[in-house]
Amino acid sequence: MPIVPTDAMKQGSLVDCLITEPQNFERKYVVAPKCDRRTKVGKELWAEAQERARDKCAELVSEDWYYTAKLIANRLRDDPQASQFLDGQGQKPHFWHDSVFDLECRYLPDIENPQTQMLVDLKKTRSANPRHFASQAYALGYDIQIAHYAEGYKDRHGEYPRIIAFLAYEWTWPHNWCVMKVTPDFLGEGRRRREEAMQLYKDCNGTGEWPSWGVHDIHPPRWIDIDDPVNDTDLSEIELEGLE
Repeated sequence: MPIVPTDAMKQGSLVDCLITEPQNFERKYVVAPKCDRRTKVGKELWAEAQERARDKCAELVSEDWYYTAKLIANRLRDDPQASQFLDGQGQKPHFWHDSVFDLECRYLPDIENPQTQMLVDLKKTRSANPRHFASQAYALGYDIQIAHYAEGYKDRHGEYPRIIAFLAYEWTWPHNWCVMKVTPDFLGEGRRRREEAMQLYKDCNGTGEWPSWGVHDIHPPRWIDIDDPVNDTDLSEIELEGLE
């Protein structure tokens, strides 16, 4: 069953296109005029835009989405730090055969630069605060993804990238961003988890059985019991600003 993209995924793809392949924007998207679709005129304008998108086999986006995505793309390009990680090409797929797991693989980088040996993955995120993004990256499996991309980069260019980074940005104003450079430890953990995922995929594909979370008991959370040791707090470990 094909994955149906969410609005968040569509917004991220819109920014990706404006940054990595702006020359293809008009082919891939149709921008609907700003209109009130509750009115007769607004419904007609939207229907006309939908028809244009169908004729071009393109995706229809609102003017508000386009304006926001363009604002983010321009901000990243104009920033002297962020722009350093946008120097390259992207959105060019590469296919290879993983001989270790005997599986066909696909690599579609956002940005790669063989001259500087750099690989960058753009990430739309709720919070670009480095601490928040770092904690979410592992939970969302970004380490697995970037480890897979590193293998694709190596198969395409003959060597691993020297610099691997996530460029995370926020959709909402003021569109904060951060660059998170991937450490050897993060990449190593991603490779370990990628190997597990590849083996699981191969096993499940062979048997036709795809496991889920299974059956479990549910218990009340531990924090409701005030006597539970997990709720103990040592006040000496709490740093309070303004107190001496």
